[in-house]
Amino acid sequence: MIDVTRASGKSSFTGDSADIHRLVTEVRRGEVPACTPTGSRANQALAGLLTQDPGRLAPDAPGSVFAADPRPEAAAPVPFLPRERLLTQDEQRVAVERFTQVLATGELTSGPAVAEFEGALADFLAVPHAVGTGSGTDALVIALRAVGVGHGDEVIMPANSFAATENAVWLCGATPVLVDVEPERHTLDPALVEAAIGPRTRAILPVHLYGRLADMEALARVARRHGLRVVEDACQAIGVTGVGKHADAAALSFNPYKNFGLTGKAGAVVTCQDEVADNARRFAYHGFDPKQKNVKEGGYGLNARIDNATAAIAVGLLPRLTLNNYRRAFLARRYLDGLAAPEASGSVLLPAFGPDHAWHLFGVRVAAGPAARDAVRAHMRSTGRVETDVYYPVLTHRQQTPLHRRLFGETVLPVTERLHDTVLHLPLHNNLSLAEQDRVIEALHGAVRDTLH
Repeated sequence: MIDVTRASGKSSFTGDSADIHRLVTEVRRGEVPACTPTGSRANQALAGLLTQDPGRLAPDAPGSVFAADPRPEAAAPVPFLPRERLLTQDEQRVAVERFTQVLATGELTSGPAVAEFEGALADFLAVPHAVGTGSGTDALVIALRAVGVGHGDEVIMPANSFAATENAVWLCGATPVLVDVEPERHTLDPALVEAAIGPRTRAILPVHLYGRLADMEALARVARRHGLRVVEDACQAIGVTGVGKHADAAALSFNPYKNFGLTGKAGAVVTCQDEVADNARRFAYHGFDPKQKNVKEGGYGLNARIDNATAAIAVGLLPRLTLNNYRRAFLARRYLDGLAAPEASGSVLLPAFGPDHAWHLFGVRVAAGPAARDAVRAHMRSTGRVETDVYYPVLTHRQQTPLHRRLFGETVLPVTERLHDTVLHLPLHNNLSLAEQDRVIEALHGAVRDTLH
């Protein structure tokens, strides 16, 4: 057991990714920082542990915050993302209680929980405005529309993202312009973005891939030089320090598979700009005046506001957000330590452990190439009984629809393609147990040994 003692000094603890990174580092060396947690609702569960029972943050402590092994037998398979365990039993109980309360009032679509959740979310992210939406895709469309993206415009974005990113651009009547990424971050390369700007470019749409922040300061400088808007696809990056601070707006997703997952589709637009927030609220609900239902201010809009029932569940689950992000970051650090040997041999390439990451996904690259990557995955599945995955299986410019072939048939993105062809993703979710993670590490060691050497 780690003997957790108090580190010297005292600072505010907001629960953002920089704070989480520092906390993981100090707990791993047997300390917990002396800090004053903020009163943010998203920080409540972790703040309570920091002030009252910090020993539970250690993985081998009695009552540890880490999940117990659901199947302790040594040969038990390790699923990549077990849907039945995305929420703990306690979280399921809270969700049922919150929904039952709303059901009794009949306020299923509109109601007070929407504003309550939006206020709590904005408070946690330290931004003035949060607009709850029906999904992360809705949030992307609304954010792009709110900053003025429309028919005939071009939006610069990466190709290594979920289809929702490009779909949001199409739904605005705009066209995606695909740009290569930085080899370390796997996110948009600011220099290449600047080179791709043309007369129809309206906005830049960086994606914080796997939860790691893109180089937002550099991208914001490019945007300012050319009079462009910036919308962040932060759907995998809730809690990352700086989200929403260097852009006109950021889009979040709360689908059940995200770090902060609810019981269905949901999302939010966050922004520091009053005008963008007003535009987002208007477009998210039929073009209505945000202060007067059924009175239009805009020509048209979507029916894409978050439901009151979903917002009520979000309010109930929000206090666990930073605690879950702590679990994920701690597990990511354990992966890096446990896989140090194959990384040192050059067999695999691992992500950096930094303060700008929410660890939505943990990607490992197999240096020898796609055939070797596929062999490692097959060995881990058949021999180690560990399921892995590849996000995302088809890059935007490699989709084979007539539209994609016409627009991107000649597109070559060497860094994006090399990263995509060699990456595999290991199990990482809020309730992954340490014993399961040890089996994943063991399976990857065995696959490297048997297939690459």
